[in-house]
Amino acid sequence: MKLFAALTASVFAVTSFTQPVLGQGTRITTEAEFGKSIVGKRLNFGKDWVTIQRNGKLRGNFGGNATRGVWEWRDGFWCRTLTKPRQNTDCQTWEAVDGGFKVTRDRGKGRSFTYTLK
Repeated sequence: MKLFAALTASVFAVTSFTQPVLGQGTRITTEAEFGKSIVGKRLNFGKDWVTIQRNGKLRGNFGGNATRGVWEWRDGFWCRTLTKPRQNTDCQTWEAVDGGFKVTRDRGKGRSFTYTLK
């Protein structure tokens, strides 16, 4: 029993120090983290960009077209509804990675892409 307790303590100690820190592949799981890390920043995807605003709106430019929408934090996912150029809703996972944010569509089950910060 003492050996099991010692092994458990060792595993806990190692894993608690090897968890990734924000910026090295950490999933953003709360609206507070999202607000602190992403809101108000210009996020770039090639020549396209988006800014997620604190007031629950977003604006950007994709493919030369103005993009507008609204967003909310729902059940651990960032959910956005585009209002321009076409309506479409998607809930996504966001993960902080070196130099930007990896976004995975369809509640973390869809295609992924990475925004960079400039």
